[in-house]
Amino acid sequence: MQGLKDIKPWVEVPDHSLLYLLLLLGGVVLLLALLWWFLRTPKRRRKRRPTRKELAKQSLENLDFSDTKKAVYTFSEAIQELLSPKEHKHLKELLARLEIYKYKKEVPTLSQEDKEAMQTLIKESKDA
Repeated sequence: MQGLKDIKPWVEVPDHSLLYLLLLLGGVVLLLALLWWFLRTPKRRRKRRPTRKELAKQSLENLDFSDTKKAVYTFSEAIQELLSPKEHKHLKELLARLEIYKYKKEVPTLSQEDKEAMQTLIKESKDA
């Protein structure tokens, strides 16, 4: 065995595996921390604003017929947002009839006929 000359002495090989392992574990911990933070924090999205038509439908659903003047004003504004007076002949006629409940300090109570016509148009606007 003494004749063998090809065996070389030990060579030091740099080993960075521990560093790579620590970096990998640190990255996983950071990823888990970010994931936990995103899932735990409330949504910061901006709330969607309701459209004008949605607001008009909502005001028609909550219409209070006990206050005649306020009911007529609210109805006139909201129904014109949902239905076009050009398309609905009844709407144009009803709005003309409701003029007596506007622009005065003291107004009479809403007639049953006008109230039923308003409710009918409200139902039509929900379908539209």
